[in-house]
Amino acid sequence: MAPSGQSWVPPNPPTGIPTTTPAIPPTRSVPARRYGKIQDEGAIRQRWLEDPTDTTCQIQPSTLAVADLINARWYVRTSKHNIPFQVAENAFALGYANEAVYNQTLTHNYAEGDLGLAGCENVYDILVGKGLIIAEGMFRSDGPQFSHIARAHLQEVSEPRSLRHFYVCDIVNIDTRNFVQEVLYSSRNDLTWPPVCAAPRIWQYNTPEYQGLLGTRVGKCAVYLVLEIFPRGTYYISRIVTWDQSCALEIRFDIEPIPGSSVDAA
Repeated sequence: MAPSGQSWVPPNPPTGIPTTTPAIPPTRSVPARRYGKIQDEGAIRQRWLEDPTDTTCQIQPSTLAVADLINARWYVRTSKHNIPFQVAENAFALGYANEAVYNQTLTHNYAEGDLGLAGCENVYDILVGKGLIIAEGMFRSDGPQFSHIARAHLQEVSEPRSLRHFYVCDIVNIDTRNFVQEVLYSSRNDLTWPPVCAAPRIWQYNTPEYQGLLGTRVGKCAVYLVLEIFPRGTYYISRIVTWDQSCALEIRFDIEPIPGSSVDAA
């Protein structure tokens, strides 16, 4: 596939979103436990990103390529598109081009037919450009994880380690949607869903809310993307941003060098 013609502009976050992360290593303080098991899962995933010596992490760098999917008889269709409207304003504010220069790929096959999976599908609708992955649809029955497939598509247009922002549009995953809409946006945080304020809400690194979001299914996808692209202990998810678009949930994960790591010092 031909490389994307996207022009790259260094991210310029909108008002209210920090332009840099403080130049200190990730904190080792333990946030209050406010959200139970889902926060516990997120804390474990946070540690996997930060600590390359943590032996509980079994995620390895991915080498899957689009050619491998095609050889395995996946249906892969790619065309040029602009950023989807649900996240367009947010992405344009970060410096991404307002042009139909991004590879949008529908990737599909049927499950292998194991018990309970016969007739089920694997469907991924992913848009990529330098520094950017946007998931518009992801449904997995079996086969490669979403993170493997998303990385493979990013590799078609850019070095995967260019990744700085991962968006998920119109989230339908019940686990993730319920946690955000019914737990985070609730009276315990003086919030409601749909939010009264239309501005995106930033969930800062190493807070109970941040860890809870990493503990969701969508948070798992984001963590696996980072672990499969970057050497452990070099990049992390510095913040998570959520907002409502016509009552649908949108999420953005920001990916940055860990302050004080070898890549940050380079």
